[in-house]
Amino acid sequence: MTPEGQIDFRIPPGVSISYQQRYTPLAYDSTIQVAARREVACAERRNQFAGPVPWHLTREQITYIPEAKAGEIALDLGCGAGIHRSVLETLGYRYHGVDYAGAAADDLVDAHALPYTDSTFDLVFAIALLEHLAQPVRVMQEVQRVLNASKHFIGTAAFLEPFHDNSFSHLSPLGLSNALQSSGFAVEAILAIRGWNAIRAQLEMGFERARLPRWISHLLSQPFVWAMEVYAFAGRSFASDKSRHSRDLAHARHAGAFFFVARKPTLTR
Repeated sequence: MTPEGQIDFRIPPGVSISYQQRYTPLAYDSTIQVAARREVACAERRNQFAGPVPWHLTREQITYIPEAKAGEIALDLGCGAGIHRSVLETLGYRYHGVDYAGAAADDLVDAHALPYTDSTFDLVFAIALLEHLAQPVRVMQEVQRVLNASKHFIGTAAFLEPFHDNSFSHLSPLGLSNALQSSGFAVEAILAIRGWNAIRAQLEMGFERARLPRWISHLLSQPFVWAMEVYAFAGRSFASDKSRHSRDLAHARHAGAFFFVARKPTLTR
């Protein structure tokens, strides 16, 4: 028990865990399709949230979070200062925040070995977390285990952001989709986060403490966005394979990070 009253479930120094990972061969000699898109609001109305939007989220992303039924619990994995609590509680969830360290967490955990029984939570939320984990596929397997059937795993994952804060794995949309599917999830959406392209991410995060204000990085990255759009338009107009130049694919190629929505399949007998 910590001085803040948290239970410390972290793996002790010198202790290791082992796990199994499934590999399904892919057709590497041809283009593997991945349904990455530009960020848009969810086509299905899942909630009526109208409150303030915290850092690291957008209003479009919040539209993908299902409104809770009575008694449902959300696990905020890597909760940081707990800035997502108000959103999840407004949507009706009982909030449980965990992190490796920090006073805002209800429990201290190592996400590679979650201390909860199978099928405990009705939503797992992981914003800006996966890149900071040594073995993200193992963490996805743990999330799949503690999540109830037909419930959602929602989060973000870095792609072309610079190395930062012990970041291990920056995932392409294909890598993110494959990791989620190999962990037992059905992928519902992978979205290039609106306004967060590679140039803006590098400008804001690439100089450590000398961080540019967001409005300046947005302004400086706009010529790159315009050039990307013009190139994609030219490709759709003149290239022999126009599918390689869709706006969705152009934004996915140059995204700083992705927002994802995955679902644990319903159990079948």
